[in-house]
Amino acid sequence: MEGWIIFWGALLLVTLIIYTFLVMYVAVGGVSDIRKMFKSLSENEDPEDLDSQELDEESLES
Repeated sequence: MEGWIIFWGALLLVTLIIYTFLVMYVAVGGVSDIRKMFKSLSENEDPEDLDSQELDEESLES
């Protein structure tokens, strides 16, 4: 009976360690991707937004 307790305890410990590293890997990668996305969005202005602003200004003048 003692052998089963050791087996399941070791399995639980190994599983927790693996999932901890997996969660950390995904979290760090996700934060990195989000930073890259925001940097890319801030560097590139969307020309469609500029066109729609010009159209709005033209319609206000009329």
